[in-house]
Amino acid sequence: MTEGSDERPIEVLPNSYSGAHLRWFRQSAGMSLADLSAKTHYSRGYLSKIENCRVPFTREIGQACDGAIGAKGALLRLAVDLPVSRRKVVAVQPADLPPAARYFYGRDGMLGEIVRVLGRNDEDEPRSRVIALYGLPGAGKTELAIQIAGQVIDAYGGCLFVDLHGSGEMLSPDDVMNRVLRRLGLPGEVIPHDIDEQAALYRRTVRDRRLLLILDNAANVGQVQPLLPPGGRSDVLVTSRIRLAALDEAEHFRIEEISLPAAQRLFESISRIKPSAPADHALVDQIVDRCGRLPLAIRVAAALASDSSGTALDVLAGRLEDEPRLSALDDGTRSVGIAFESAFTMLPPELARALALLSLHPGNDFDHRAVALLTNASARHANTILDRLFDACLLGRTRNGRFAFHDLVRVFTSDLAEEPTNPDRDQLLQGFLHIAQHADLIVTPGRFRAPQVQPEAARWYAKFVNPAAAARWLDDEQHNLVRICEVAATERPDVCWRMAFALRDFFFRTKRWDPWIRTHRLALDAADRCADGWAVAVTLNSLGLAYAETGQFVLASEQYVRAMKIFQDMGDEYGAANTVGHQAWILHCRGRNPAAIRLGRRALQFYEDHHVARNAAITLRTIALAEAATGNFDTALEHLHRAHEIFVGESLVLDETMTLNCLGEVYAQAQDPARSRKHFRAARRLARVSGSTFEQARALRGLAAASAAVGHSNEAARLVDQAQSLHAGYLLIPSQAVGRRHKSGANQ
Repeated sequence: MTEGSDERPIEVLPNSYSGAHLRWFRQSAGMSLADLSAKTHYSRGYLSKIENCRVPFTREIGQACDGAIGAKGALLRLAVDLPVSRRKVVAVQPADLPPAARYFYGRDGMLGEIVRVLGRNDEDEPRSRVIALYGLPGAGKTELAIQIAGQVIDAYGGCLFVDLHGSGEMLSPDDVMNRVLRRLGLPGEVIPHDIDEQAALYRRTVRDRRLLLILDNAANVGQVQPLLPPGGRSDVLVTSRIRLAALDEAEHFRIEEISLPAAQRLFESISRIKPSAPADHALVDQIVDRCGRLPLAIRVAAALASDSSGTALDVLAGRLEDEPRLSALDDGTRSVGIAFESAFTMLPPELARALALLSLHPGNDFDHRAVALLTNASARHANTILDRLFDACLLGRTRNGRFAFHDLVRVFTSDLAEEPTNPDRDQLLQGFLHIAQHADLIVTPGRFRAPQVQPEAARWYAKFVNPAAAARWLDDEQHNLVRICEVAATERPDVCWRMAFALRDFFFRTKRWDPWIRTHRLALDAADRCADGWAVAVTLNSLGLAYAETGQFVLASEQYVRAMKIFQDMGDEYGAANTVGHQAWILHCRGRNPAAIRLGRRALQFYEDHHVARNAAITLRTIALAEAATGNFDTALEHLHRAHEIFVGESLVLDETMTLNCLGEVYAQAQDPARSRKHFRAARRLARVSGSTFEQARALRGLAAASAAVGHSNEAARLVDQAQSLHAGYLLIPSQAVGRRHKSGANQ
């Protein structure tokens, strides 16, 4: 039909039913069902039923459609009168729950808590309760809602379950209202076709009854909000893959993976496999672990294991290990991969891209800095991205504001990113090096740094408010930084050895010897491939110190010999002096104290001539401990006090703490218990400031030895327990061995 037409050829229209006439007029006007719905305020579903002759074309709707299309009365003449009094409204008490799963484990605590919430007696102030369950695809949200309803259904006058199809062609609120009203026994002719009037009837109906309404698989708040009862005694259970934060008065429950025992029991119950041998139990553990302990994945795996072909546990475990895991978790009817894909496609493009890029992160957890490195986002926006991905249940929250992938989400997202050597990964590696260098710079400002390891000006994500914040970041990120070092060893060797250099002082302070040695072995190979002699030599010195810290003195000496030759060939006097200082420490640790003193004085002379205060003080400490080992306590104490003054003047808190502990130990050797306790107490206080649990434990051990020496055995035992709780690896060294194996020496 074209605009301006006066007549319509009614005689050629189909005469089977007026609904066909409505379709003809609508299509002639170039209108879709959605267009007609918007103009008449009748739902698309209801208009479609009229056009398909499933409901009558009444005068009420005929008048609305005639005006919307501009039919000039033609449609109204085709409408019929249908009195609404022909049918009697019959109230029903529906209970249309899907069947509950027989095997349901791991949710007892949450199920009991929600049942208690729904069972609270609020007769003095009747109100509707809204319980919102949200979580990963396959976490079992729908099943939990059904189990809850099964326990409380007798307290309601009816229970309705509506799938909102939030992950596909989602139902509109007016469609849901119409379905609910019909299930409650209202005939179609008494349900208003006007959307606003229908909503009013819906609210009155659910308010006047005591219903439990389950709205399953909601896409967003807009789909749910119009369906909530306006007060009264009806309650609502909502399930969704995202946190519906705008449901302000709802009680939100995040549904995570189930526990390992529950996962084992679920798998064994469905598969009907009862493992008996330890190897079979280990295979079940491996299978449910590869399923991420998600109920859907476990159910699919169990179905595969119980298949008529008799898939053995080892075969299934092998499939989950060797094949693409999400492809293997598909039993022909249920697919874990498709469930994750539907959740991913619902994300806004920015969040989808951020999630894919985060899969390039080689560690287990991350904070907003990682998001910023990968997406170039600001601090505020990076935090917003993480919060929104958390609310979408595609990231979990760990500790200290950090986030992590669920195992199966990482598997899914890793397929979304490009090759691991792409520019985004390179940006991540270089960005983490930049942050680590600045964290090291603020924690250990007095450390000598050659131009090769001087970082450029700090970008916002590499800035810290104080040394404590930088030390905390290093502690939180330690495992990730080791993984960065391992990845960079093959992709960016220059980043690898620089990262190891940036981490050396952190490893020394925290006494994490295994990652220290592992990263520096990688760094040594990387520096060799970079053909950077200085990098090779300085890495050898750091690796030698790690070996010395762990008592591997022969290996330590070998590193220092190699480093010395490289520095001498390069004419690097500072590097050579540094190596001499390390060698002096090794000689002391091996009991060759006169030789240690001679080498120490050589290094000290260089540092004093070149005004390198920190290294001079460290060398004084080495010399003093060697002197104390030979019984020259007065000279040793003089050198330690000189070293202490330098560290205080340079604001080097960790070095000051170590020196106070050395003073306590040497005073104890010199039979001066009062001064010994004084310095141990000072070391203990300062160790808390420096964040060194090792030096705290060392001070406590010294105080314990002092208490034991005067017969206070209970006090000594208490102090030893405190030391053990702080740093279990600290060994109480006999007083005659102080300075030999307490790992408090060179840190050049």
